[in-house]
Amino acid sequence: MAAPYASLRVHLLWGTRGGRPWLDPEWRGRLFACASSALEGRGARLLCAGAARDHLHLYVEVPATRSVSDLVQATKSHTRRWIRRSFPHRSAFAWQAGYAAFSVTPRDDERVMDYIRHQDTGHRERTFTTEYATLLEQHGLAYDLGRMLE
Repeated sequence: MAAPYASLRVHLLWGTRGGRPWLDPEWRGRLFACASSALEGRGARLLCAGAARDHLHLYVEVPATRSVSDLVQATKSHTRRWIRRSFPHRSAFAWQAGYAAFSVTPRDDERVMDYIRHQDTGHRERTFTTEYATLLEQHGLAYDLGRMLE
């Protein structure tokens, strides 16, 4: 086989440092465009994005030549700089240190995208901490609740 063939889709999730409600609904579309730009610069493709005031979900097609960790760190860095520059009152903005990444099969695309697009609706009834823990448990990942949102 001369060329690599890969279908790598990942649901990424991370919060604001300290769970601060810094992601204003009025400019989330611009935040998603900024994240998309960071990802495209590394050969990835943003399939869908969603957010609540204290966290971000990205559904990404990852190139076979990149690690998820590198994509996350680059996207977090790029979006953090954009938020700080665009909104001076958010000059202390930071993302949490960690993140979650869940592999997704293409046949689950619509379900995952629907979930991501409706973050505001879902968070009327549950907190980010509850959502994060539930997703980690559904994917069989052990976690330390005390360190989860650092």
